[in-house]
Amino acid sequence: MTVNPEEPKKTEKPEDEKTKLSETLETLKQNKNVENVMKYAKTHVQDTVAYVLMLVGIIWMFFHEFYGGVLIGLVVGFYFFKEILNVIKSFKDFVSDQGLAKSIILGGTLFAIFIIAPGIVIGTAIMVGLKVMLKQES
Repeated sequence: MTVNPEEPKKTEKPEDEKTKLSETLETLKQNKNVENVMKYAKTHVQDTVAYVLMLVGIIWMFFHEFYGGVLIGLVVGFYFFKEILNVIKSFKDFVSDQGLAKSIILGGTLFAIFIIAPGIVIGTAIMVGLKVMLKQES
């Protein structure tokens, strides 16, 4: 196979790449699914931020388990603040309703979860503590 030195090489110019990128972005903007996702993200900013933080936390857990867990725990504590506080406040009633054996099993399970994923538990505790200190009931 011989190469003709006079024949120009076929390489894409930067303008061609920019044009293709612009066309791809315009196509994505016109896609109905992408449009619906963007509309949802604009109207539900808090939820969108939580989804992104949760995803980042999960990915981060693959590299730094503790810090990823803390990020996930912060999101969990933010969203389940009332429920966690209700469980803590009514723990005495829970023990009397469920019995001592079930309560000890639950306590051991929670301790095991703390040993396996301390970041999630600590992050949740930090967020619940912050919300209690700031007296936010939402």
